[in-house]
Amino acid sequence: MTSSPTWPTLETCVLQHVQQCLQQVVEEEVEALLGSPESARSTDEAPAGYRSGRRKPCQIGLMNGTITPRRPRVRGLEERFVSCILPPFQRHTP
Repeated sequence: MTSSPTWPTLETCVLQHVQQCLQQVVEEEVEALLGSPESARSTDEAPAGYRSGRRKPCQIGLMNGTITPRRPRVRGLEERFVSCILPPFQRHTP
């Protein structure tokens, strides 16, 4: 007898994958803005700004459930960092 995945386990797996992908894309957006990966030392050529941890997890409602990504904090910029992919106060997908 083989075990087959059930719908709730597949749905949970998909939601986890969506959350990981969204988190990765937001991290890449910050990396492109700052010009260096997360744990790299700053250089003189690097633009102003630095990472300052992550915000509290926020809940975003999807069609099949809820994910809780964490937005990275960026400090030391002239303008406030606003993610194009995960704007502030967004709680539902369009």
